[in-house]
Amino acid sequence: MAMDQTREYAVHLAVFSSGERFPILLYRDTYQPVVLSTRYILDECRETKQATTLMRSVRVLQWLYAWCETAGIDVESRLRRGRLPTVAEVSGFCRYLRARRRAGVFGSVGISTEEQSAILSPGTFNSYLAVIEDFLIWGAYEFIPTATPAGEVRETVEAARERIRRAFRSNKISGRAPLKRYGLSDAELGELRAVVMPAAKRNPFKPALQFRNHVIIELMLATGLRRGELLKLKLSHLPFGPKHTLTVERSPDDKEDSRRNEPQVKTREREIPIPKPLAVELWRYVQKHRKPGQHSYLFTSHRGGVPLDAAGVNGIFSLLVKRCFANLEGKLHPHILRHTFNNRLMDTAGELGWSDDRRQKVQTYLNGWSDNSRMAETYTRRLVEAEAMVLAEKYQAELYRS
Repeated sequence: MAMDQTREYAVHLAVFSSGERFPILLYRDTYQPVVLSTRYILDECRETKQATTLMRSVRVLQWLYAWCETAGIDVESRLRRGRLPTVAEVSGFCRYLRARRRAGVFGSVGISTEEQSAILSPGTFNSYLAVIEDFLIWGAYEFIPTATPAGEVRETVEAARERIRRAFRSNKISGRAPLKRYGLSDAELGELRAVVMPAAKRNPFKPALQFRNHVIIELMLATGLRRGELLKLKLSHLPFGPKHTLTVERSPDDKEDSRRNEPQVKTREREIPIPKPLAVELWRYVQKHRKPGQHSYLFTSHRGGVPLDAAGVNGIFSLLVKRCFANLEGKLHPHILRHTFNNRLMDTAGELGWSDDRRQKVQTYLNGWSDNSRMAETYTRRLVEAEAMVLAEKYQAELYRS
């Protein structure tokens, strides 16, 4: 069904009095919520997903609605009548999405040479498709029963679901595995730590920020904290008195958190040991260098004492690359310290003679992964490859022994 006029959409992040962040897709001309998109987020996603994931899903739905507008499809009306997109329409949207939402892309023919330079990576593209697929399947279960004779409902819903899944499966793309990230070498790490020491000649930061940034990098290296975990640390989480550990706590929708995009702790709560020299530096930062604010978050911006946000942490690493480590462009970022932590942790476990099982259990705990997580495989790839090289070289030496 074609529409009389093309409507535009906007994503709004509502912050409730409870502290909850809730993204909403709005019609740009009226700023009224788009009903089915909002219902889907409320009914299917809100209870199990965090605000950053919900925001990504709403943005992807915005692209679907925008494409449907340009293609003359009233997606809300179609879904309410139990009519899901055709295979050709799914393919048309997929091509539009792959080409980074370029206007006028409707067909299912291969992407042109000109468009190749702007296409999404396979992993990103497939994750976006999964959002749309789930939304349409939700629509099938929600509306097909009300638009179909009772005796045909189950068969119709299941057939529609399978058709949508086949359509999306045929449009998903494979690609080369992402580049492996092994953490910093000993030389790179040594140079980084020397550069960020307060008052170091090559330190690129303003004097007022040097101690804070030094402590941030040392803490991430010593504990393997994710960026979101670092930003959610509070003063009460620090080692104090008989407590010699750092507390990682999940506190989504915290009323005290004034950041519009609230950092997320995506791992389990846990206690991580902190060496005494680092504990002393943390408290020195709190007492002498932390810009005070109306909150208890540990790391603050020097402008107004508000909680430091993700952009602030990213900026630390961006400036380091720009001023001191041009050779590490694309490699030096917050998460690389988590990889470095895991590399060195596994090296230490090997020196202690720990079994693979014991090593993996401890690594899983310290990183906050679930017991059945396979993340350890990602972070120990470097160790596995090194051991593979040693074994292969030993075998080959024996094979060609003169």
